Amino acid sequence: MNNNYNIDKKPLVIMELANNHMGDVKHTKNIVNGFNKITKKYRKNIEFAIKFQYRNNETFIHDSFKNSDHSGVKRFESTYLNKKDWKLISNFSKKKYKLICTAFDETSVDRVVKENFDYLKIASCSITDWPLMEKISKIAKYKKIICSLGGGTEKEISNVISFLSSRIKNINFLYCVAMYPTEPKNLNLSYFNYLRDIYGDKIQGFSSHEDPNEHLSGAISYGMGSRIFEKHIALKTNKYSPNKYSVNPEQFDKWLNYLNMSIERVGSLSSRKKNLSIEINQLRNFKRGIYLKKNVNLAKGDEIKKKHVLFQYPSIKGQVLANHFSKFSKFFSKKNIGGSMPLLRKDINLVNNRGIVEEIREKIKDMISKSKIVVPPLSEIEISHHYGIENFKKFGLTMITIFNKDYCKKLLFLLSNQVHPKQFHKIKNETFFILYGKVKVKIWSKGKLSEKILKAGDLLTIHPRDVHWFKSLSKTGSIIEELSTESKVSDSYYLDSKIKKNKNRKSFISLN
Repeated sequence: MNNNYNIDKKPLVIMELANNHMGDVKHTKNIVNGFNKITKKYRKNIEFAIKFQYRNNETFIHDSFKNSDHSGVKRFESTYLNKKDWKLISNFSKKKYKLICTAFDETSVDRVVKENFDYLKIASCSITDWPLMEKISKIAKYKKIICSLGGGTEKEISNVISFLSSRIKNINFLYCVAMYPTEPKNLNLSYFNYLRDIYGDKIQGFSSHEDPNEHLSGAISYGMGSRIFEKHIALKTNKYSPNKYSVNPEQFDKWLNYLNMSIERVGSLSSRKKNLSIEINQLRNFKRGIYLKKNVNLAKGDEIKKKHVLFQYPSIKGQVLANHFSKFSKFFSKKNIGGSMPLLRKDINLVNNRGIVEEIREKIKDMISKSKIVVPPLSEIEISHHYGIENFKKFGLTMITIFNKDYCKKLLFLLSNQVHPKQFHKIKNETFFILYGKVKVKIWSKGKLSEKILKAGDLLTIHPRDVHWFKSLSKTGSIIEELSTESKVSDSYYLDSKIKKNKNRKSFISLN
């Protein structure tokens, strides 16, 4: 995952100058100064960059089209700036902004590197230009790269992301609609999230070409997760008129204002954590407290169970709350108490084993990582603590059910020296395949006891009514792939009556 632009970092707004400098140094300086007056208002929350474009017209344009009426050629030739003028412009601009440059040909790539721009940009039209992509990939270690994906099919987007991401460490991709201008109904900002679902944080932003009077796109896309924005800028004069998708300073101001409001409302992790204590204190007044029932009298050291208490409103200061009560919590009285009294924190000892569940999850994740097995990303882990969660390290099992219909596949995780107690099934026929570690399995079948030491790659079939128990012999734990007929909770029979009586012997938690 690329985390260059996380939730707590300022978003980057790229002001795309393109050819709107019109080949005029003075006009360019006026644009930079005019937009600088606007951006100053927003620098608390937003980082800004200005972007140029490089084309080596001599080699970029075919000889037969030079000095022709071709619209693109005419535009590139009429706005061409020599190296001296470019140097004047870039030196002037970098005093106020980070500098970015789009390179449209191999020569221009070298020039961007030589002139030490902060970022190299890849235009949407270039994502299928493989000679250019090859060139950029070779200089990638020297540059931060931003790539727009406008007009790309899903296959083309997949190809370019795969190619560049495998070669470039510091690269971000922008969702883009290559319509000039883009009507609001064609923005399709939901596609940003679609791409994110596939490529994760590699998709960092939105390149905009909508009507200059459309002000909401930045605010909406920021709320969806965009952290890099590209906006075409221009300045109208008696001599020069902007195109239909470039904003003037006043329009940019309105667009930034909406973006800034979105930034403030979306907030950050740090501000959320700061405000959480205020929320907790305010909600405390609405929570139920724990009260002893009228006829309950407890002696010092007694365990306070659910049958002894009521969960009622309001709660008072220092009172144990209903949300403290769970199957992982145990309460013991510090003194003799009773009779409709609020249960106060100072009067009890609280044993909370919830942390053990979190610890188990981390150990399972570590085991998965070390074993290099693959599990479904949204897996739920089932924790069997047969003799209570506090005894889980000695006796227990953690499971991930992959599939359970006519046939079943589970992954069984045993911690170091952990034992799964004696049990049998009346219906289920199961086969153990050891994926990781070493396991000792004991089986009582037809009046005979057998013992097997299984290592990674070994198989063992356990038939219905065979009593079996097993233990991990590996310091880093063991993983068993269990393949069986359909698995039913009602088909698990434990020999120890204590396990049968423990109705809270299972806990479920997301792997991630």
